[in-house]
Amino acid sequence: MQKLLVILGPTSTGKTDLALRLAKKFNGELVACDSRQVYTGLDIGTGKLPGQEVTVRKGKGLWEMDGVKVWMYDVADSKKQHTVYNYVKDANKVIDSIVKRGKLPIVVGGTGLYLKALLEGLPNLAIPIDLKLRKKLEKLSLEELQKKLQEIASKRWEEMNNSDRQNPRRLIRAIEILQNSKVKIQKSKLQLKIQNYHTLKIGLMAPREVLYQRIDQRVVDRINQGMIDEAEKLHKNGLSLKRMRQLGLEYGGLADFLEGKIQDQQKLIKILQGKIHGYARRQITWFKKEKNVIWFDITH
Repeated sequence: MQKLLVILGPTSTGKTDLALRLAKKFNGELVACDSRQVYTGLDIGTGKLPGQEVTVRKGKGLWEMDGVKVWMYDVADSKKQHTVYNYVKDANKVIDSIVKRGKLPIVVGGTGLYLKALLEGLPNLAIPIDLKLRKKLEKLSLEELQKKLQEIASKRWEEMNNSDRQNPRRLIRAIEILQNSKVKIQKSKLQLKIQNYHTLKIGLMAPREVLYQRIDQRVVDRINQGMIDEAEKLHKNGLSLKRMRQLGLEYGGLADFLEGKIQDQQKLIKILQGKIHGYARRQITWFKKEKNVIWFDITH
């Protein structure tokens, strides 16, 4: 069986740094597993660069860091949604290509849903997006979406965690799946290639207070690197503030800053730090359920 290395864990644990070191040692190439790093132009806010200094060359669909290829960067237009289905389809092709060239594929990232879809598949992965339905649902408030899902599928609502219940995108997708009765819900064939790999999962973790400190410093570093300028440039080039908010986390806060809802840079930093603390907690909850992971505490 072909070998596949996976490095997972919450944000700010140094996954990309470790992945680059291992790629150099074991003749590997990285495959980013992140729902926002797929978008062109979302570089600083999504943390495409590792903590260490590297020489970067950008290409279409990949970057090179110190000569190591990093795939699944810059594969989609930030103005349009790139789904988990798109990610799995593209990542499968990339991994297959890496193996054929005699190299070790190293999947690295913190988007748990994308990782699960890639490694195990999801029952609803093959159900396409219904643009007409989405256009209607996007006009509804969070409360209206919650009520709608409860009405059409109370069981599905009960199965959702609190984070999903507060996420309009997740609610819309759940309604879309339930209403799309024309498509038979079945396991997607997309993940079958991955299931033929011998997979080693390495997880990076840290005590919560250490994680928060690292997140706080990372936000300050990104502001200093030009994250606000990046957001201004994206908006100037046609990325709407509404779409920026849909991209979430840093970009939601940056949209408020550009619109003047947040006027003080220090306040912006505090808001972003709080948002990412919450995101890290959700990641920790998700990854606790991940099976067969060899965990390492980065503070040791």
